[in-house]
Amino acid sequence: MKPLKRLLPVLSVACAALLLTSACGEDKKSDTPAAANSAAPTASAAESGEPSGSAAPSGSAKPGASTKPGASGEAGKLSFATVGKLTGELFTKDPDCPLGQWDANSTGVPAKYRSAVASFKQFDCYAKKGDALPHRGQQAIFVEFKAANAAKAYAQDQASMYPTLIAGTTVVVGGTGLKKTDMKAWLESVNETAGGTGQILP
Repeated sequence: MKPLKRLLPVLSVACAALLLTSACGEDKKSDTPAAANSAAPTASAAESGEPSGSAAPSGSAKPGASTKPGASGEAGKLSFATVGKLTGELFTKDPDCPLGQWDANSTGVPAKYRSAVASFKQFDCYAKKGDALPHRGQQAIFVEFKAANAAKAYAQDQASMYPTLIAGTTVVVGGTGLKKTDMKAWLESVNETAGGTGQILP
């Protein structure tokens, strides 16, 4: 019995040493994965070349940003291609304009304004194909001026006799020879093609 009593303290010390060694070993094992996990995103970001944090580039457009036509500064500008098509489709429905044609004869503008004109078109109505002279001349005039003040002076001059629209440096004038065509309504439609920013003069 005496040898066992002597061995007990030795065994107790050995067991205690084993327990401490085991506990320390578990702590080291549990620490290693945590460190690896925290380093993983940094390594992944470095490999992919993308910045950590938000994936959206700075300065990018917000979802739902407006891309509507007209936000690009075109409001207030009349396009001859659009106005010319609209005019031809409407006027040739009138009995007095079975055949319509746009002409670039700048003599349709009074002499005092000609030097200020950048572009001129007039719409003439013919009774039939092949006619040398129009049945109803100048039923629409589309004039682009080099400066706004010249456009305004010309528009005010024409408005004393004809329905007239001015939008920036462009003036559109309606004739009086088509009794079945509402010229004011036509000018309102023309104005809509410029975003409604023009002014119809009485």
